[in-house]
Amino acid sequence: MALLLPALFGCQRQKPVRIEWAEGERAAVAFLGYYDSFGAFSAAPSFIRLSRAFPQVVEADQVEAGAGREIYLVVPRDPQARLSVYVDDQPGSDDGPRLCHDGEPGAPLLVYGNYYDPDMQVVCRDADGKEVSFVPRVDGRGAVVLTAGGGVRDISLPFPEPMEGYTAFSYADVFEGRDLGIGVRLEAGRPVLTVHAEPLEEIGFAAEEFALAEGRNEFSGINGLCKGVFLGTYGQDYNPVVYVVMENGDLKKCTVFYSVLHGGPELSEPLPDFKDVVGFERVVADGESVCALDARGDRKEVPQFSEYGLFLAQDGEDALEAELTPDWRFVLSRYNTDGSLEEYFTGSFSNMERGDGLDRFRFAVNRSLHRVEDFVVDERVRKGRFSAREVGLSYEVTLSGADFFKSGTEFRDSRLVGAEENIEYD
Repeated sequence: MALLLPALFGCQRQKPVRIEWAEGERAAVAFLGYYDSFGAFSAAPSFIRLSRAFPQVVEADQVEAGAGREIYLVVPRDPQARLSVYVDDQPGSDDGPRLCHDGEPGAPLLVYGNYYDPDMQVVCRDADGKEVSFVPRVDGRGAVVLTAGGGVRDISLPFPEPMEGYTAFSYADVFEGRDLGIGVRLEAGRPVLTVHAEPLEEIGFAAEEFALAEGRNEFSGINGLCKGVFLGTYGQDYNPVVYVVMENGDLKKCTVFYSVLHGGPELSEPLPDFKDVVGFERVVADGESVCALDARGDRKEVPQFSEYGLFLAQDGEDALEAELTPDWRFVLSRYNTDGSLEEYFTGSFSNMERGDGLDRFRFAVNRSLHRVEDFVVDERVRKGRFSAREVGLSYEVTLSGADFFKSGTEFRDSRLVGAEENIEYD
């Protein structure tokens, strides 16, 4: 299935890359960045520029091969050559790699690769039977690793220039020189989080809570390439927050403890009203916060969301669930009476206005999954609004303006919802 080319009006002109073939080369490879899915790739800000640079992206076959988030474009030199992909599901077994894709003559390819444990191989076979075999991957510096002896040309665009002074931080830099085993660094155009559980025990955390995150962690939600990282705190001691600047100057964030304890580090969507970010500044006043600095010299505090949690509601016989995260992401779910998941929607939200215990937000659903009978993925963007009202020590969330839940549906804090409300969720 080919990607759909979006409207290109008003974007900066990017000239198509001309492949200057050398003798003996049979295929060209371009590293396109890190993405959560092909749908995320086509929706990313970088897609327009990349589809201009590489028109083959629009018509290329899409092959998921490997667990990594790297996407590569592979182009055969011979218009009659075929690109095949083999995956080694069980390394060391007698069965050997299996063929998972065999392209049509001359067809380009978009393929996922895996930097750390490459388990897939691309073969370019010309019409005369000559072939070259290689594993598309990038090294720690962001260079595409080419096949020894030639045969493959790297046509990748240059990596974004890293922001000076924003490539590596540890928690010791943030909080009075005390290293809690939390660090972030920029590596080959992506942020990498390091977590060590033992130092966290000293401040009351159970080491087993962070066992799965011990060591090196790659973020999901990158969806492109980044050029800067920053590690700060928010509101209280021991609350590390990672801030990431994308290649176009957009800003994303990740609240480390929440994200790691709920499935792994995940970056937010680009935060609204933050463009062309060039640096950061810590603010220590009534608790710590972070301000982003932009290319115009403006300074703006990065917003945080503290009313996050799990909220429940009822819609007829179905139970509804809204999960809000401190990284401006949410999941809206519908459960059947038997407790099975019927459908859920994922997206991001941003603040509209705050005051007097009532906050108003706007949201955009960017992915929905339906599990009724057939599994269906829908990546249409749909928008709506919701409010979060403080009620004692809890919150109530009211959803409106959406077509997948009844407008005005009220969700209550799950901690205060009991069996007497007849709200069930599995």
